[in-house]
Amino acid sequence: MIYYIRRIHRKKGDFDMYTVRFQLELSESEKRFLSKSFFYANQMHNQLVRYATNRLNALFHDKEYVGARKAYGEAEFSKKKVSELSASEKKKKKELSNIMCIKQKEYDLTKTSLCKFVSKEQKKFKNYINSHQAQAEAEAVYKGVEKVLFEDGRHLHYRRYNSFDCIKQKCAATGVRLLRWDTICFMKHYYKVRVPKNEYIQNIISSVDLKEDVVYSFLKRIEFNSGFKYYVVITLRGDTPKRIELSKDGGHRTGVDFGTSTIATVSNNEVHLEELAPESAKYEKEIRHKQNLVDASMRKHNPENYNKNGTVKKGKHKWKTTKRCRRLKRQVRVLYRKQSAYIKTSHHTFINRVVQNTSEFILEPMNFKALQKKSKKTKRQDKAVSIKQKDGSLKMVHKYKRKKRYGHSIKNRSPGLMQADLKSKATQYGIPYYEIDIHQYRASQLHHDTGEYIKPTLSERFKTIEGHRVQRDLYSAFLICHTDDTLTAPNFKACHFDFPHFAKMQDTLISNKKKCGQTMKHCFGF
Repeated sequence: MIYYIRRIHRKKGDFDMYTVRFQLELSESEKRFLSKSFFYANQMHNQLVRYATNRLNALFHDKEYVGARKAYGEAEFSKKKVSELSASEKKKKKELSNIMCIKQKEYDLTKTSLCKFVSKEQKKFKNYINSHQAQAEAEAVYKGVEKVLFEDGRHLHYRRYNSFDCIKQKCAATGVRLLRWDTICFMKHYYKVRVPKNEYIQNIISSVDLKEDVVYSFLKRIEFNSGFKYYVVITLRGDTPKRIELSKDGGHRTGVDFGTSTIATVSNNEVHLEELAPESAKYEKEIRHKQNLVDASMRKHNPENYNKNGTVKKGKHKWKTTKRCRRLKRQVRVLYRKQSAYIKTSHHTFINRVVQNTSEFILEPMNFKALQKKSKKTKRQDKAVSIKQKDGSLKMVHKYKRKKRYGHSIKNRSPGLMQADLKSKATQYGIPYYEIDIHQYRASQLHHDTGEYIKPTLSERFKTIEGHRVQRDLYSAFLICHTDDTLTAPNFKACHFDFPHFAKMQDTLISNKKKCGQTMKHCFGF
């Protein structure tokens, strides 16, 4: 893809921004120069991490700091508001905070000290990286230091050369400078930018002032099977350009029901039941095959690093890798990137289709992170199963229930990402976005004809409502669509009135999907 447009989520008080990504047209010598720049930037990052890690280790061995931090945590000051604290507690909090702040400065764990350190390192690579880009890298590392000191961060992470994909920037005046739309300047070298000639991009170019609207630009690289390709990412001031034409009649309220691998949407004029990223499993299969080949190659050429049972020996080892193995590893990384890009494209395609005819979104919020984790409880099955013993006798046993949940499905489908993208798209187009109260209103269990909450089993994909057989996910979306103004209960009058029309649209959708072969027995029920 030559260009790519992304909206930047703004913080309170900030102005709207969006990014445009264009590919660079490079000769072999220019590629070598940029490759060196990324290599030295990666080295600086790892040197900063090493320096900051040593400083953190020294700080955490300081008894005075450890004591103050422990006392601060035991008092739970971070969980309390300032208004809830007494005068003595405020005084104690200030004393402990001052001790920790002084110790942090004493051990050079400030943004200024990291910038001073990196300025000395940058002089070694001054022909490839400028001081502003080095400082931007120092600020990025300092964010990691803050997470370790003040949040739940455990340690800083080094970056491998292959995973280091961008040279950061602080402003538009230094580093990567956009001279014209088709030319950039980086370290006194000029590079040609491949600008598409389609109408959408040309409208953006004509509406942007290069001197005022460009916030900053930075270099990015993406790995392909043939090697790295280099891009310039331009951050522009203003609203994200809109490509979707909304319905002239204003659209309809749309209820959305998310599953781990499906999405259902219902409005007064259309219904959708789609599988999320249906082709993602093909990428997963190919990745697994390549990884098996890599593992076989590593075991063949490094037998001394493995135990007899096939596990890796403890401790540090030297690993021999062949050209074929390195090529396979690159192919695996590329496949992961392609899978990620495909999932995002699939999500955006569906969201754009739904947004066109929507006046407001109502959905049931889902915590997919919790569903991704394994169960911590160990339980046995209710049903007893006969197991054959060594002596030939049969024994009735209650087997353990599986602790697995939906980790694999969520990884391949990314429903949480789609939920976030839907909210972002609604905000961009000024479409109201509401979430029902799941503690009071359980749409997946409600029967509007009786008003009862009946919890179905996972295998029950259809319900009988008002004598009509309805698909479970579509019916949940229907109830969410007909939520009252409080978002805590359905509008029963509207449900009874609109249900026959919904039933007809559902039957038409299911019959069309069966004809096209777009079925998914374990999720759709057909």
